[in-house]
Amino acid sequence: MATRREFLGGAAAGVIAASQLFPANAQTAAQSGLDFPIEDYHVHLNSMTIEQVVAASKQTGIKYGVMEHVGTKENQYPNMLSDDKELLAWIDKLKGQGVYIGGQAEWIDWVPCFSKDVFCQLDYILTDSWTVRDANGKRIKAFSGGYDPGDDAEAFMKWYVDWIVEILEKTPLDIWAHPLWVTRRFNPQLEKLWTEERMRRVVTTLKNTNTAVEIDSSIKQPTMPFIKMAKAEGVKFSFGGSSQGARVNPIDWSIATAKEAGLTRNDMFHPAPPGRKPIQIRKLRT
Repeated sequence: MATRREFLGGAAAGVIAASQLFPANAQTAAQSGLDFPIEDYHVHLNSMTIEQVVAASKQTGIKYGVMEHVGTKENQYPNMLSDDKELLAWIDKLKGQGVYIGGQAEWIDWVPCFSKDVFCQLDYILTDSWTVRDANGKRIKAFSGGYDPGDDAEAFMKWYVDWIVEILEKTPLDIWAHPLWVTRRFNPQLEKLWTEERMRRVVTTLKNTNTAVEIDSSIKQPTMPFIKMAKAEGVKFSFGGSSQGARVNPIDWSIATAKEAGLTRNDMFHPAPPGRKPIQIRKLRT
């Protein structure tokens, strides 16, 4: 079964030297020209070690958020944290390493897996909308080769936007990742399919749920019209390189896009303090 790492073209697994963890020509935080510290909240370890991520951070000046998948075991990933014991082991592994400790939530049934007291020890929780319902209501990875979205792009977008809104309203998130992504078949029509009305509906939901949106260097999304619409509504932004375990990916596109959009420190996401985590304060749609 395809993984996000395979979909994003991850390099071969294996431990690589710290000097190879970040491309030599990548932009560093000191070179960004922005008025806020550069942070990338979308790093998975997989074949990397936390020590290698820390080395990359020293090289680039970027603070990283390191995540593992969280949710039920029905979500098929090599590592899936599904209870308090597993989550605490993950937190202990990263504690004191100088990174944000995060989780990438899968599907919409993950909240009951964890107690609030344990879950709130995470700095943030991120999800995307790449796992969808198939015709029988079962979860399926829409980025996998076995997924068939049909031939009607408009019909796909109608239920897909509904699904995005459902995810945002039913789960207590900090960040919505891989924004505006559509399945391979319809990607050539992406900007046409994401009409102003559809973008507005998602932006309004992001605002109402206080969910930040990722500026994603891996798929170079979202579009500038979406970013400007979200900025005008006070939606916060985060950067993400979707590093999948072979190296820490550059986020030059995220930085350049933020500069083009005129983003400042007031526009950027920062993890909520204890007592103000989404899982503690959100009223979720049932």
